[in-house]
Amino acid sequence: MLNILRPSLSLRHVLQVAAPLTLCASLAACAKDEQPIAQQKTPVGVAQASAPQSPAVFWPQPVQWQQPGTEQQAFSDSLNPGAIVSVANQVADWQLSQYDLRSNMMRAEGRPSGIPQGWMYATWQIGLLDWAEASQQPAYEQAVFNASAVNLWQLGPRIHHADDHAMGAVYLKLYEKYGDAHKIKHLTDTFDQVLENPADNSLVFDDDDKYLQPLAHRDFDDPACTLRWCWADAIFMAPPVWAELARVSGNEKYLEFMDQEFWVTTDYLYNTDEKLYLRDSRYFERKDDQGRLIYWGRGNGWVLAGIARTLHALPDHFAAKERYQSLFVEMSERLVDLQQKDGSWPSSLLEIEQQSPPESSGTGLLVYALAWGVNNGLLTEQKYRDTVARGWTSLVDSVHPDGKLGWVQQVAFAPGSATADDTQLYGTGALLLAASEVIRMTGEQSAEAAQ
Repeated sequence: MLNILRPSLSLRHVLQVAAPLTLCASLAACAKDEQPIAQQKTPVGVAQASAPQSPAVFWPQPVQWQQPGTEQQAFSDSLNPGAIVSVANQVADWQLSQYDLRSNMMRAEGRPSGIPQGWMYATWQIGLLDWAEASQQPAYEQAVFNASAVNLWQLGPRIHHADDHAMGAVYLKLYEKYGDAHKIKHLTDTFDQVLENPADNSLVFDDDDKYLQPLAHRDFDDPACTLRWCWADAIFMAPPVWAELARVSGNEKYLEFMDQEFWVTTDYLYNTDEKLYLRDSRYFERKDDQGRLIYWGRGNGWVLAGIARTLHALPDHFAAKERYQSLFVEMSERLVDLQQKDGSWPSSLLEIEQQSPPESSGTGLLVYALAWGVNNGLLTEQKYRDTVARGWTSLVDSVHPDGKLGWVQQVAFAPGSATADDTQLYGTGALLLAASEVIRMTGEQSAEAAQ
């Protein structure tokens, strides 16, 4: 059946999709870039056989069946592990219940959710994988592993575009834990192509200067500047993956490229007076109805969360690491002051004269980043813990009893409205990222109290 549906798949590719194991195509392949079977790490849910079996030493061990999604329930915003798990699991299960294995796609929510290798799915998978680790629930990790295998461990189709680099974070994490070089081969090949053919175009975001790419069953018509990181969201999508590949591979050429491009983008979009990023060059002059520059809540959420994830991958010996830390702290200090009374951040960050409706995707990203800063010793004042607690309350209040996360602004590039029924994959991913760091923060608090 697989060969009928995808005649170009080799037996080796079929095996990779059907089960999380690697068989060397030849002795030369084993010697070149794959671990011999006897040395491979055991994948998720895989147990070593008690006696030799053919054709492989390892066989998948079934994960206990669970119905995605649970009956409706009420939630508590209490910062204790049990309450956090109840909310995050319900959100994860609801999102999983929307997935169709036959199509490898989520049910559309308002708008189609992109391609399975793209940034929307990547944000969701990054959040689910972090949540699996923080809450020690391997079934969620298995769900991410399965989706990655169905994706054939491939990035999105655009070589240079940051949105199509984001899924690499998932593959790197699973590769580092379970081995098998094929998990990051497409990622490495793609990034090597970028290094061999670096873009040097302007960062000016010009809607009239676009390039058409007919790729992967879809025509992409993107502004030319997106060959580089010319918009704030890109800070979440690409730099953490480049830094992580440098760390995992030991090859600092990826780190050098990331560092150079990160600061080109930051010098271009970061306003040192406001301590916030403009979304792109179109907002250098655009003003709100009170004559102020417009700073997008989710856009700055992408940035702060992206800096946190990049810092996580940077080695201590990296000379510029302190510069990233200083930027992270400076932005965090500013964003604390822009939180609304209900714990959310407004879609337009400077419009805090009156309570705006919550926007859960930006709030989730900011809660994640601030909690990460607390957990990693960069944000030590009590005000940061209080801000995280209020932000978590807003996120919990945005979750429907069945686990659907509401108040997610749809795909955009500027502040905009959202309703209680609006949801999207990246919103769910942001909440799960937040839950992962909030539950770690409560664990640290419990440990401190016990001492």
